[in-house]
Amino acid sequence: MAFHLLSLLLAGILSFADYITENIYSKKLRKNQKLISFSAGVAISYIILSLFPEISSYALIEGKKVFLYALLGFVSLNLIEQYIYKSIGKLKKPVVYHKSIHVAYFFIYNFFIGIVLASFSSKGLAQTLLFFVPFLLYIIAEILPQEFEFKSPTFRIFYSMAPLLGAVIGINFIDAVNSIFGILISFITGTLLYIIIRESLPSDEAEKPLYFMVGVLLYTLVIYLAWAY
Repeated sequence: MAFHLLSLLLAGILSFADYITENIYSKKLRKNQKLISFSAGVAISYIILSLFPEISSYALIEGKKVFLYALLGFVSLNLIEQYIYKSIGKLKKPVVYHKSIHVAYFFIYNFFIGIVLASFSSKGLAQTLLFFVPFLLYIIAEILPQEFEFKSPTFRIFYSMAPLLGAVIGINFIDAVNSIFGILISFITGTLLYIIIRESLPSDEAEKPLYFMVGVLLYTLVIYLAWAY
C-alpha cells in the first residue's frame, strides 16, 4: 500500500474514533478507568521504548535543542490545565474561555499527530502501526477528559477531522515535514507524557494498576518483537 493511502486510512480511523468517542460514547468512556489505565500503560511503553530513542536519534543530528520542544509540549499543556484556568477567575465566563483554549490546543495537537503519521507512513509499516495504536487508544479512552460539548454539528465534525487534515498536509508536503520531524515528534511526546502523568498518578478513582501493567507489558512485547524483526 502506498504511504499516502496508508496515511489517509489510519488518519481517517483516528478522526472517526475521535468523533464517536467525543460525541456519542464520551461519558461512558470517561468512567472506564480500566480502559484508561490500559491505554496509559501502552502509551508509556511507547514513549520510553520508541519515542525517546527516536528523539535521541534526531538530537545526534540537530543537537540537544530538539528536547526543548518536548519540554514545550509538556509545559504548554500544564499551563492550560493549571495556571491559565486559575488566573481567569475575573472573567465573566472562565469555564468557556478555558474550554476554548483546550479546543484550540487539542485541535493543533491532533493535527500534528496526523502530520507525523504521514511521515511515519513514508518510512515503513511497522513504525507507522507502532505510532498509530497508542494514539488510537489515547483518543478512544480519552485519557485526558476534554468535555468540549460542541453545540454545532459542523464544528464537531471539523474538530474531529484534525488528524485527517494533518495527514493531508503531511502527504502534500512530505519533504518539509521530514525536515522538521524531530521537532514535531518531540512536541507530541512532551504533551503525551504530561497527559499520561496527569491521569495515571495513583488515586482512589484514577489508575487501575493491574490494567496499567498489562498495557505496559503487552506493548513492551510488541515493541520488542518489532525490534527483533
